Amino acid sequence: MELNIETIQALAKIMSEEKLTSLALDQGNLKIEMKREIGSAQPSGITYQEAPIAATVPLPHHTQPVAAEAIEIAETAHWKEIKSPMVGVFYQSSQPGNPAYVTKGQHFSEGDTLCIIEAMKLMNEITAETPGTIMEVCVGNGQVVEFGQVLYRIVED
Repeated sequence: MELNIETIQALAKIMSEEKLTSLALDQGNLKIEMKREIGSAQPSGITYQEAPIAATVPLPHHTQPVAAEAIEIAETAHWKEIKSPMVGVFYQSSQPGNPAYVTKGQHFSEGDTLCIIEAMKLMNEITAETPGTIMEVCVGNGQVVEFGQVLYRIVED
């Protein structure tokens, strides 16, 4: 699929006509994620990722309201993935009700605890090997994870 303004407008039109709040497309190195809030005048935006290009492309004002959402094109070439070293249950905090160790957009230092993976009744802290910033939390709290499954996408400092 070639990414151009017509493609983006067509996807936005589908979202509007079908009253979708989100739409994700993943084809190889092309990843498009579109989100909007129903009843809000300010849509949350569209994320498009294709390494190594980075730019911000505003849509023309003459398109339909959903298509007028800003497009954020993220350069993912510098993103690193933190993967699960084991099979187990992913926990974002040490106890239910406690704040998460890290959240999207948060900076962390080397050695900081990022999460806990429970395996065979043992709580295994997953710590940061390098300092960085959380760009995406890929797993939900309490979700079972597999060995090698991506837990976080980060940008290293």
